[in-house]
Amino acid sequence: MSGRLGPARRTLAAATLAVVVLPLGTAARADHASSNDLPDPTPELLSRSVIAWDPAGSVIAWETADAVRTVEQVETDGGQTTITLATDILFTPDSAELPGTAAERIATLVAQIPDGATVQVHGHTDSVQRAVDNKQLSTARAEAVAATVRAERPDLVLEVAGFAATRPAVAENPDDPATYAANRRVEIVHGG
Repeated sequence: MSGRLGPARRTLAAATLAVVVLPLGTAARADHASSNDLPDPTPELLSRSVIAWDPAGSVIAWETADAVRTVEQVETDGGQTTITLATDILFTPDSAELPGTAAERIATLVAQIPDGATVQVHGHTDSVQRAVDNKQLSTARAEAVAATVRAERPDLVLEVAGFAATRPAVAENPDDPATYAANRRVEIVHGG
């Protein structure tokens, strides 16, 4: 996305918003006033009530590339497929409760798993200890995802476990919060 504005946006951005502020005397109160009761605006009153917007110094262009993450990433390596679910998107902090909208997406993700396959559902956290023990949290989140998989695909054999921070996806860097986010995940792993 370019930081420059097109002609139509420059015109719009250069528009001035004028608001007339009237003193709230008894004669000027909106609930008791008629148009004849309102004072004539003075140049001083008008100058204080007009806000000019300077587009050159006020416009912030947001770069959205790589700003939106999907709930899942799917990778296949040597016949093994790993569906990684970002727990930051699925769960609120310290919670293992899946939102109602997650079931449909998870059902779509596991639809292609071969009938009767053995599937591992593994929960992972970052290394930061919060209000809920990381081992308990990773296990509870894996169980929540497994319950949804089980409801959609009762033919699958599920192996469910929580590993807390013992199997990080990436090395955590205190200067990069994304490294911690990458480690907070639930993985659905299957062969074939």
